[in-house]
Amino acid sequence: MSIKTIPRSEFDQSLPLFPALEALMVEQVEWFSNRSGNLLCAIAKGEEVAGWNYVILKRDKKGDLHLRKVMNNFFSLSAARVDLFLSMAGIEKTDSANRGRVNSWLPPLLLAGLVN
Repeated sequence: MSIKTIPRSEFDQSLPLFPALEALMVEQVEWFSNRSGNLLCAIAKGEEVAGWNYVILKRDKKGDLHLRKVMNNFFSLSAARVDLFLSMAGIEKTDSANRGRVNSWLPPLLLAGLVN
């Protein structure tokens, strides 16, 4: 998986207003995207001692961003960054495994009944 650092302006221009997100992410310090731009991420310092947080936003098929994952209470920027990168890789792996499946959320027995 290819992760790139992006400027805050690129992250901000892609976002609809998320007031709850703004409250959680007191001081954003790093911004990332995957190569395709389907995942946008930010790491922020909160107000608590273990106050490092991150958020992952994912684009749907229409291109709209939705909250995919929020994690908090990391004791360091490094710990938050490592967990963020692992989460991004996991999301991409899950998405690529599900790509091309018809109604992949249905149990296998129901899926088999629909295909016939």
